[in-house]
Amino acid sequence: MKSQILPPVIQAVGIACVPVDDMPPGTTLARKPVAAAIVTLVERDDGHRDVAINCVTDARDMEFPLPVLVNDALIAGVPIIITEADCDVLAIDATSRRFFSEPTIGVLAKGQTLIDPVAMFGAGHDEAALCRRLGIPANLVLDSDVARYWNRDAPLAVEDVALAAAVSRVILWAHGASFLRGFPDAFFETLLPLRLRLLDIEIERPGLKPLLASRPFHRAASFASYYRDYCVRRDAGDESRWLTFEDGQSYV
Repeated sequence: MKSQILPPVIQAVGIACVPVDDMPPGTTLARKPVAAAIVTLVERDDGHRDVAINCVTDARDMEFPLPVLVNDALIAGVPIIITEADCDVLAIDATSRRFFSEPTIGVLAKGQTLIDPVAMFGAGHDEAALCRRLGIPANLVLDSDVARYWNRDAPLAVEDVALAAAVSRVILWAHGASFLRGFPDAFFETLLPLRLRLLDIEIERPGLKPLLASRPFHRAASFASYYRDYCVRRDAGDESRWLTFEDGQSYV
């Protein structure tokens, strides 16, 4: 059964940046994105979700630059999970290149489709600390470290930085959406298919291993059958609420 709680399509964006010289350090202007990862969750006819992962890097000479590649990977009008700070970085980079062909990023920059997963939990939170508190490995690599191993001809390591950021934000959103809506759908319908997709690419993307071994994925896998039974009862008209993990349950 299709979910009445979750959007049919949702995307998450993570970026990896290098420092920009002669700009105020620690500001959005001092960051230049060189890689991005876009994670897309699409609802199937049976209500469950498929996951697609697209990694793009700052193009070589005579090719399209990163903002255009990101814009082409985004789906117009769907909610996009990205921090406001990273959205500002993409917007500034797109504007500085004067390509004028990134309408989806423009809509995102106006906040119309943006979901900041950190802001879901209130103002003033540090993303890394919030993820750590929830047991989500947030591989937020410093821009200076990205610059040391950024290579256009061998972009895999930097793509992994962007992908880890996108995945951690999807997981963060799933926690917040389930809590705010009072239903477990966002948690399970996000983490269960995401876990399967990451297992498929684990060998070629070793940077994802800490995420796959994290507490949220273990909880989702441990309670998958319980969640499916709950959905069957709910779809049949049972109005019983979902019990929390601690209500007479045990988990790995």
